[in-house]
Amino acid sequence: MTNYYELNPSQEVVKLQCKYTLFKRVINIISAMEFDAAFDLEIMKKAFNEVVKRNDCLRLRFKKVNKELKQYFVESDNFDTIPYKEFKTEKEQKAFFDKLAKRAIKYKKGVVVEPYFIKTFDGKCLVLIKVCHLILDIYGIHIIFDDLFNVYTALKEGKELPPEPTKFEDVIKKDLETKHSEIRAKKNKEFFDNYFVGKDEPYYAGLHGKESELWRKQLDKGKRSAKMYFLRNDTTGYVHRIDKDTIDKVVEYSKQSKISIANILFYLSCLCASRMNGNVRNMLPLELCNCRATNTEKKCAGTKVQSLGCYTVLDYDKPFSENLTEFVNSQNQLYRHIDFSDQEFEMLVHKTYVSSMLETYYPLTFSLIPYRQAEGYNFKIYSNGKGALIAYLALLYDIDKGVIDMAYDVQDKMISEDDVLRYHKNYIAVINQAMDNPSIALGDVKIDIKE
Repeated sequence: MTNYYELNPSQEVVKLQCKYTLFKRVINIISAMEFDAAFDLEIMKKAFNEVVKRNDCLRLRFKKVNKELKQYFVESDNFDTIPYKEFKTEKEQKAFFDKLAKRAIKYKKGVVVEPYFIKTFDGKCLVLIKVCHLILDIYGIHIIFDDLFNVYTALKEGKELPPEPTKFEDVIKKDLETKHSEIRAKKNKEFFDNYFVGKDEPYYAGLHGKESELWRKQLDKGKRSAKMYFLRNDTTGYVHRIDKDTIDKVVEYSKQSKISIANILFYLSCLCASRMNGNVRNMLPLELCNCRATNTEKKCAGTKVQSLGCYTVLDYDKPFSENLTEFVNSQNQLYRHIDFSDQEFEMLVHKTYVSSMLETYYPLTFSLIPYRQAEGYNFKIYSNGKGALIAYLALLYDIDKGVIDMAYDVQDKMISEDDVLRYHKNYIAVINQAMDNPSIALGDVKIDIKE
């Protein structure tokens, strides 16, 4: 007998975003393992199929049951063939990647993962996968790739396979228990009923700064929120590095202040955006949280990430360190209610400030993804071609190298490549100023654009 499960809270958000985006392309996540040297195609194919057996999230299927989308696990799945692509030019390769991103994965027809073996125009070898966001998140993809690399190595060297990751089915059961807990629901309601009391309407402060033509049109109408371009929300991905010297400062300050690296960088991303928009004093950025608290959950690849809307106040007369402490205290309260429904939170925001559900206050979505990977491959992430949010900042933190590759996925209609580069340069400058002098007043932090 087939066991059908409801979607967990994280999956419900993905389904909602998918529903309101053209062609459902937001459902894609495209990433790759990049090797400098060629790998054995047959052994890698065998390893990939072994990973599908070991990670049950890759064997999820979806079906409408009584008009509600449910999920279930199939016992086995096998990729008899995995397409191999070899590109001679960068243009040819880009065309393939763009086409792949713009074609939604057909999860309702049983396709949740599409693997490819690729030889790039510049001689790199990739294991590229396009997956359905309902089965995996960015954190989970690292678990899959590490498992694939370790299984491939074991098969190639004739050694015993590594221990299997955690079953997603067990995690789903626990998530659904929390979802239906009346005690949790009561605590969340009590907290969020008061969350926006006494707080001024937040202000959208996009990475593009205050000179964006589209944003100025909203300002001319007296708006503090930006339009959500659901029908024309094509996105492009850019990756820019934050150097080791800068990250070393953040790590050291984190140790001294006992504040997490994620909270430091998250707050500074808001400060940078606010300065570029003429010193915005209250914002509502989103933070994507890992939600893998236990060792069991940390070994599970399935979709667990949850978002938190973080009302953020910036006092430009006070030191950075004091502002950060207040931000962290607010964050700590929020983390206790991370299982609150995103949909309910959205409705609360728009009801409180009498704003349209087709507009957003979220200037950015932030996610710090610390990882360690075995020597031998590099992790790559690509735009999925469609985004429900205007700007997603995924900070891929290589703990061993001490650098962050900051992946921006931004809506083309609102944010240009030049906007991203300008923001990134300012972001690094803001980080260094705050780390060099934590007592600096926010109003004294310098940026390199007209204010």
